[in-house]
Amino acid sequence: MNDLTLTSDFYHRASERTAHKVALAKAEGELLSIAALRRFGLNTGTDDDGFPFYVWEMAAVARDLAELHVRKLIPESWEAFFNGLCRMAEGIDKEAWTYFYKSAVKDEKCFLAMENSEADF
Repeated sequence: MNDLTLTSDFYHRASERTAHKVALAKAEGELLSIAALRRFGLNTGTDDDGFPFYVWEMAAVARDLAELHVRKLIPESWEAFFNGLCRMAEGIDKEAWTYFYKSAVKDEKCFLAMENSEADF
């Protein structure tokens, strides 16, 4: 088999790379939506604990991006795009983004460590 032979492993890896790019594009769309709604004064109400509704949407984006980052799933050619997404999120609400992203990175590192320790058994 030569390097040009397309195998099922090739297709699997290619679809994974595409999935990671789609996840980044989805995160961009969600952040743009959050920013636009805030600009128009929408989705800025608060929950029972006094947190604006949009911060929970930002938390979900932070979790998704942290997973990609910690697991090193971001293609090198997309690193600048990833960093731009983080800057965009900071521009929406720096305090919320910093808190949720740092927490998500910490959690993802723990999940990864647990997965690796389970694999050792």
